[in-house]
Amino acid sequence: MKKIILYTSLAAIICITGCKKLNVDEPEFDVSLSKTTYKVGEAVNFTFAGNPDLITVYRGIPGENYDFRNRIDANGIPQLNFTTLIQNPGELNTLRLKASTDFAGKYDATGIASATWTDITSRAILSTGTDNTASGTIDLSDLKVAGKPLYLAYTYSGYAHATLKQPSWFIRTFNVNNVLPDGRTSLISAIGQVGWIGVDVKNPTVVWAVPTTGQAAINGTDPAAINQDNEDWLISKPFNLNAVSADIGLGLKTSTTTLNSYNYVYTTAGSYTITFIAANASRDDKKEIVKQLTITIEP
Repeated sequence: MKKIILYTSLAAIICITGCKKLNVDEPEFDVSLSKTTYKVGEAVNFTFAGNPDLITVYRGIPGENYDFRNRIDANGIPQLNFTTLIQNPGELNTLRLKASTDFAGKYDATGIASATWTDITSRAILSTGTDNTASGTIDLSDLKVAGKPLYLAYTYSGYAHATLKQPSWFIRTFNVNNVLPDGRTSLISAIGQVGWIGVDVKNPTVVWAVPTTGQAAINGTDPAAINQDNEDWLISKPFNLNAVSADIGLGLKTSTTTLNSYNYVYTTAGSYTITFIAANASRDDKKEIVKQLTITIEP
């Protein structure tokens, strides 16, 4: 009986100790500057007072704007670039690049036929035999429709011919970006996130191969491919052309370090609002304060 009571008491003590919420105090922190106007290339020295667990800074440069820390959409210039390779060239115009804003996401021949597709192949440079041929930067601005996503697709078309070969095509890289007014380029999708789906319309012996890397390929000269008409589509997932990754700050300090100041050199003239976030944190609680300063960088 005494043992039971002892074990119960120990368990209660452990519970009280282990279950107690670890609260933290409001951080004590301030930041100051000796002046507010600097020259391009001149070090800006931020002096700190207090010793919070964490310090994060948004320096006001593209990608580090505190006001955009929760932003997921921004009106910029959507751009596409990719690289290709053709092997065993013979028949011409076998690869085309197309776009649609009314494709309903039905990845079959009927779904393709029901959508309106704009051929934008002329905007791109395609391989003539050189690997990793760069497409150049393709502006997609005119394809933006409010409230509608954009689908991009490659079509492979071959035809029966006594002497001309149906070539093989390889999509090496594929990037969709949103170029923002401040000059920042935000990635909408790289090739591994495109979500390619291949659709065979004619001749099932020739189809797009889509590995997990997204580097799709189609082999028109495979021994199993009968020399007959081919039509195969490679269609992306829907893209929000206004998508943007949220701005993030730079972590300067953790609870295991001490930091009294921070220097940064601005390389472009302009006005910058710098935001420091100081925080104390535990597994159960977090308290933070925000300090902002505005400086002018002259040429």
